[in-house]
Amino acid sequence: MNNTMTIQKTGKQILMFLLILFLLFFCLMKGKDVGQIMDIAVSASFPSIALGLLMAGTFHVSEGLNLRILLRVMGHPVSFVQGMKYAYTGFFFSSITPSSTGGQPMQLYMMKRDGIELSHGSLALLMELAGFQTVVFLFEILAVILVPVMGIEVPVTVKILAAAGFVMNAVFVLFLVTVIFSEKMGKKLSRLIERLIPKLPFVKEEKKQEWVGKTEAGLEEFHTCALTMKQHKREIVKMLFISTVQIVCWFGVPYMVYLALGYHGVPFIHLFLLQVLVYMAGALLPLPGAMGISEFVFIQLFGGIYSGNSMTAAVLLSRGISFYFLLAFSGLMLLLIYTGKKMKRSRG
Repeated sequence: MNNTMTIQKTGKQILMFLLILFLLFFCLMKGKDVGQIMDIAVSASFPSIALGLLMAGTFHVSEGLNLRILLRVMGHPVSFVQGMKYAYTGFFFSSITPSSTGGQPMQLYMMKRDGIELSHGSLALLMELAGFQTVVFLFEILAVILVPVMGIEVPVTVKILAAAGFVMNAVFVLFLVTVIFSEKMGKKLSRLIERLIPKLPFVKEEKKQEWVGKTEAGLEEFHTCALTMKQHKREIVKMLFISTVQIVCWFGVPYMVYLALGYHGVPFIHLFLLQVLVYMAGALLPLPGAMGISEFVFIQLFGGIYSGNSMTAAVLLSRGISFYFLLAFSGLMLLLIYTGKKMKRSRG
């Protein structure tokens, strides 16, 4: 991968992200008392905000731990720092690219540079994603059951978006699990790839044949690794537990913001379920980090909890902590890693 091209492409993606962010901020603040909103946000309880930041921070740590567990099972002595590097890479590039398409390729690139085979890296990322989405899907089922039981009102627009997101996630989880553990599905996927590669334009025939051969060998090794994972059920359970903690903390951020703004009376489970619905509805649109749709759905669902300018302050703080803070932090950590490596090379 050409480093100069990668940096240029990343720069363009960041600029596009900042443009969308500016437009989003403009829409949120249009016609509002910006000064009062900022005063409300700044006067929020620091201990609750700090705890919210720590809860959000478990997102990166959890993914780093899970990738470390999975790669170690495959025989790679991955350190905690390496696991965190892969987690930061995934979150940052997923967040600035449409439909989160940039995260996994960059994670595989980082793993490849650390001497991890692509088949092993791909399986680890698929397993981690499958575990995360499976736990999220279980919480979505819980939300579908409890939201009507608890009498939580959901606008029709949000119901449609959430229902579509629920179905899409169900199909996605089923697909991931099938690809990982079904050798038959793997062979079908291999045949599909083998049919598509020869049709690629601007690629020499020798290169196409080489890619077909690598695909066959890679998928065979992929399913060998999947069989290995089946023999390590304890590690799978550990990974699912970590993912559960990750999601509870991440979806729990709006409750900490609720407390920080001086509100009381609504239980944790109520706000947690609302955040699950926000996630479900935001899964549809191919915008970086589900920007715009998440804020819109948040305002629709939390409108009955907050009043006036507190609503805007709440969405800014909640999304600011659970998404924008994580994005900025992961970007900063990647910059430090890149700068550190560059300095090390110049000294060497």
